[in-house]
Amino acid sequence: MEFNVTIVSDPLLSEFGPTRPPLLIAEELVNRNFQVKIVSMKVTEDVKNLLQSRGVQVFSLTKGKSSKNESLDWFKSWVMESFFSGNSKKIPKITGVALNFSNTIVIPSKCWYAQGPPTVTLNNIKDALAAHYKLIYNLSSKCLEFLDKRSMKKFAENSEIVVANSHYLRDVYHSFGVKVSKVIYPPLDCQLFRSKKSSSHSDYILTYFGKEMKLTIIKKLADFGIDLVIFGGKISAAPKWLIKHPKIHFFGRIRNEKLVYLYSNALFTVYPFLDEPFGYIPIESMACGTPVLTFNKQGPGETVQNEVTGWLVKTDEEMIKLALSIWKNGYSSLMRRECERRAQLFDKKKIVEEWMYLLKE
Repeated sequence: MEFNVTIVSDPLLSEFGPTRPPLLIAEELVNRNFQVKIVSMKVTEDVKNLLQSRGVQVFSLTKGKSSKNESLDWFKSWVMESFFSGNSKKIPKITGVALNFSNTIVIPSKCWYAQGPPTVTLNNIKDALAAHYKLIYNLSSKCLEFLDKRSMKKFAENSEIVVANSHYLRDVYHSFGVKVSKVIYPPLDCQLFRSKKSSSHSDYILTYFGKEMKLTIIKKLADFGIDLVIFGGKISAAPKWLIKHPKIHFFGRIRNEKLVYLYSNALFTVYPFLDEPFGYIPIESMACGTPVLTFNKQGPGETVQNEVTGWLVKTDEEMIKLALSIWKNGYSSLMRRECERRAQLFDKKKIVEEWMYLLKE
């Protein structure tokens, strides 16, 4: 028996971050004889070709190239919907069951998959923004918060149920008066992200560069003599000290195959985030058999098990101190096995079963 499902997504400019769940869910539903199409305001040719090669129909509501700043593209799309409902007016008639994975298009749907209010993230990372962006946010924050609350209400009212991507976010939405009926974690491709450890000694710590990271912690670890390998983001956005530091090797954005190798062969992954509703990096690292040092809060506080698949700390100072200790003294090899076991809970084949149950109710 075939089911017709339409997934509405935020701009599909890459296969990373919050756009990964709709891509992986669509692919797995196709593998289970669902007819699936994805609708988005903008889809790059690379993502379109990837989805079509896996049997997913793709509809982009606008044409043209994306800007060099994916976050800015997303924000423009969010503002257009929040102010004018401009995006939802362009949506064609939906057939079958609609799943809304978007924060930028309001439609009647079976489910809205809520991945985080943008103003909560902006408020948490505002001190790390470039000066001009920080000024713009400070001047417009009250207006943006009003729009965010109004948008959340619209999304919830147009969906039969609201599903959050973490228990942390469920509580955040509840604080805004939005009832979340269920939590379904984002899926991970555990066939791609799995241990590929070489025979050489793990002689570096892996971390990520992005706007939501505490770079002060990364700098202090490097200053203490720890060898750091950093991926993510563009080199043009990285501070000069990060690029030129003798203890830091910065790769920028890399292909998944290279990332799997870096995860697998790191001593551990350190993840000093400012804001992380769920967090793919901790579960990717665990899937590759590498424990994670991160904060005991938000999404990573749910996915990482303290002293089993990594270490959870409360403060910057505690993170730096523990990182130095692990760098010098190591840890039990059993942790790597536990990491791989833990990551299987997020495998796309398991997560899609929860979506299938929801669809067939």
